[in-house]
Amino acid sequence: MKERTRRGKLIVFEGTDGTGKSTQLKLLHSLLEKRGLPVVATREPTDGTYGQQIRNLYVNRHRYSREEELELFLADRREHVREFLTPNLDEGKIILCDRYYFSTAAYQGALGLDPETILQQNDFAPEPDLVLLFQAPLPVSIDRITTGRGDTLNKFEQREFLEKVAAIFAAIDRPNICRIDASGSIEEVHRQVITAVAALLSLHSTALFSLN
Repeated sequence: MKERTRRGKLIVFEGTDGTGKSTQLKLLHSLLEKRGLPVVATREPTDGTYGQQIRNLYVNRHRYSREEELELFLADRREHVREFLTPNLDEGKIILCDRYYFSTAAYQGALGLDPETILQQNDFAPEPDLVLLFQAPLPVSIDRITTGRGDTLNKFEQREFLEKVAAIFAAIDRPNICRIDASGSIEEVHRQVITAVAALLSLHSTALFSLN
């Protein structure tokens, strides 16, 4: 799958919870739409059958083993590739995806599975053209979750767990990864995103900034 020729671009937003990646995805989506580019947004887990089961893990952690959880993520992604990613890439769309298999490797890896093995198990999925990996000090991320969003930390957002997740993200080395300093303001982070995406799309970043 990763070797096939395609017309579109796949841009993935990755990082620990609280780094602001979802906010940045929405901003970029709006900006590219204003530019008149064929852009679509999606996320993983999806809203499909397997994705809904994964979301239930947040409230029922004991229903599945970590291996069964991983199988749910893989099944959800296979469906996502078949029904959304491949058709849109073939149509020349720019896809913005909130989380992808790097998150699976980091989060399931933090549960004790081998991250590199997980990455290899996702060989069926299209390789992203650009991975925007958002990184911020954990106190900043946790404050955004609790104070900024007013949420209570779930099982996947506890500091010790997030430290493991962040360490795995930091260790993943791929040429398509662009590390984003997510500790600054929304506007500061947005400018980093625009610069990286403009380079990928062979656009002048100043042209994108002018539409902001």
